[in-house]
Amino acid sequence: MKFDITLRKSAIAAVLGLLAATQASADAFIAIGRPGNFTFSSASGTVAVPIGAGVFQTPAFFNFAGQRFIVSYTAECAVAAAAGVTSTWLDVDVRAVNIGTGQVFVLTPTGGTLDALCTSNGTAGSDGWQMNAVNAIGGPGMPAGNYVVQVRARLSGAGSGHLGDTSLVVWR
Repeated sequence: MKFDITLRKSAIAAVLGLLAATQASADAFIAIGRPGNFTFSSASGTVAVPIGAGVFQTPAFFNFAGQRFIVSYTAECAVAAAAGVTSTWLDVDVRAVNIGTGQVFVLTPTGGTLDALCTSNGTAGSDGWQMNAVNAIGGPGMPAGNYVVQVRARLSGAGSGHLGDTSLVVWR
């Protein structure tokens, strides 16, 4: 009898666990990829990054006020700087732009210049390629509206930045 009760409790716990896992699932509703390299220099300042072949923003999507979404941006990344310099980094900002108002929201944690996607490695030239990613959170504090997502990049020092074989996925 005790075995029967333990078995029932285990079965109920397993079913509740499956229900909780189902509710936590996310759906990707935009997915864009771009093969090949994109290169820019520190003299360029902040630059728009292509996320697809000739595409610099996602298709528009509607987001309710405060509704959370996640943007995953992945890129093969390298920074070329002078020999011996290991302190130049490539930073990206993932932005959601309300197409009705033009209001720009830089998504957490990509705001500012202190979040490196990749850094120079001390050798002259573009080597030390790494596949790196950032997951940015959008929605909190944002009004309802139609949005597009864009990526902007900049370098923290002298050199050139390289982003290749990228993907951008928007999840809800």
